[in-house]
Amino acid sequence: MPSLQVFRRAYMQGYGSDRGPWRYRLFPEHELRAQILKRCATNISSDGRSLGASLQPHVSSVNEDRYLIMDLSLPNGVWSLNCVFDGHGGHETADYLVSELPSLLMAGLLPTVTNLEGVSDVLTRAIFDVDEAITRDFLEIFPEEVDEIATMSDITVKARVNDQSSGGLNHQKALRCLRGSTILLTLVDPTKKHLWVLNLGDGLVVLGSRRDASSQWNASILSDNHNGNNPAEADRIKQQHPGEPECIFDDRVLGNLAVTRAVGDHSFKLPRIYAEKIFLNVEPGFRVPAAIESFIPRNLSPPYVSNLASVRYVDLHEQSSCDCLILMCSDGLVDLYMDDPDHVESLTSLVQKWVGIVGDVVKDDIQEAMLRLLRHALGAEDIDSVSCMLNVDMPVPYMDDTTVILQVL
Repeated sequence: MPSLQVFRRAYMQGYGSDRGPWRYRLFPEHELRAQILKRCATNISSDGRSLGASLQPHVSSVNEDRYLIMDLSLPNGVWSLNCVFDGHGGHETADYLVSELPSLLMAGLLPTVTNLEGVSDVLTRAIFDVDEAITRDFLEIFPEEVDEIATMSDITVKARVNDQSSGGLNHQKALRCLRGSTILLTLVDPTKKHLWVLNLGDGLVVLGSRRDASSQWNASILSDNHNGNNPAEADRIKQQHPGEPECIFDDRVLGNLAVTRAVGDHSFKLPRIYAEKIFLNVEPGFRVPAAIESFIPRNLSPPYVSNLASVRYVDLHEQSSCDCLILMCSDGLVDLYMDDPDHVESLTSLVQKWVGIVGDVVKDDIQEAMLRLLRHALGAEDIDSVSCMLNVDMPVPYMDDTTVILQVL
């Protein structure tokens, strides 16, 4: 017998002057598991030890996150590659990373399988190269010098870049520059004794471990926070751009972009004339052109956004007798907690809680571990809050795209 549909109305803060109320359906407890799964794009590795899930419940929103769970077959065995790409401004840059990054990594790793010391350099080089390829493809459309571009008419620019009627190749190349993406990447060698963690942007990678089944789980953050709210990143950019007080303000690059390192985002990497004369003439292009126009005058000495990733190596030999897991997530998972003004919790405490939630079940039932984590983030045992987050009928997105990968080592 179908369950009785109960509808309620919600007021939610943080979404402009119109705070509701908005209608949502209250799901009964026995339906919540299926309702969460229904809204997730999931994928599991061939060995069943890695599971990815990407969630965006807002029905009118396109999820800009992408993720990869791949086996890389190299001469010394099968390597495990997991990636989370958090696209912003659009999905085109993240899509490009899904398409192009694996082959770059394979080519770079082939000579290093007997010399693992070179793996970190291969990873950083691959990220640099894929971003440079985006730049190179775009500049092939506009090979003119900066002075020549400044004198080009809008009609000429639009005719060259908005070529959708003839296949749209130039338009796609331009969109990869306009959009951006952060990167999380983990790479495990065939022996499962070596782990590399790469990040570019503000995603999160956590290593969970415990000595045995009777011990508590410990959580270690393995990624760096490349965001304007990180004083170290803000200071780095300020030092690179002396005499430019607005290179960072409101914790954002040029007062506009939250992340300080990313692939794409070439409005922050190329001279301002490219944004002024070309990017603003891409149709369709920026969602809010006025926001771009506002920071163009501050673009005095690019680049402001870096494509230099952080890489950390972890020797797993010490963990060989322990239970271990990796949790990777886009910043949407953190935002589900931090956006609550009544929630005050350190990131260290939060990741410890996550590892505790998934740790006891992830080895036996990785899907159940993922569901428990997402359920907790959406409202834990509060059925009303979870239901609201899954289906409230708001006109604008009420949560960020949220992508998580769990891996059992």
